[in-house]
Amino acid sequence: MIDEVAQQLADELGAAAHRVAVLAGPDEAIEWEQRMADRATSLALEICQVDDDEVAADAVAAIMAALWPHGDPEDVGEADWWRTPLGRVCARSLGRSDAESVTFSVAAAMLGVHKGTVSQLVDRGKLDRHPDGGVLRASVLQRIAQRGQTT
Repeated sequence: MIDEVAQQLADELGAAAHRVAVLAGPDEAIEWEQRMADRATSLALEICQVDDDEVAADAVAAIMAALWPHGDPEDVGEADWWRTPLGRVCARSLGRSDAESVTFSVAAAMLGVHKGTVSQLVDRGKLDRHPDGGVLRASVLQRIAQRGQTT
């Protein structure tokens, strides 16, 4: 799994770096893209952390900000991104692994949908509401897994 996440990170961050670095010139574009590829493995190790949620969450936040500085995958028509190896790891990190519930906003980010869609999914019984508020994290992860099986 880490190798798949690292490869996707190298591809996506490399492309993002290239788009900006090309303004500095062709040599810089190639160099920046290579730097991102070199950094991808260490970033993958950070976001796949199971022992330290804080390290993983910080790395995920930085990656998401770099890839989507003005929104998230859903905002640019890439809702399927959440089913990729990197997307699944990021979704898992958005809610602490020991948390029983996540907020509607976090559930929306994990699923790559709008917050209102999460409300509709809860109302229709497609996601489970936590008794203390929010959404059961397990039901969100189950929905991600089910959507991933259809691709």
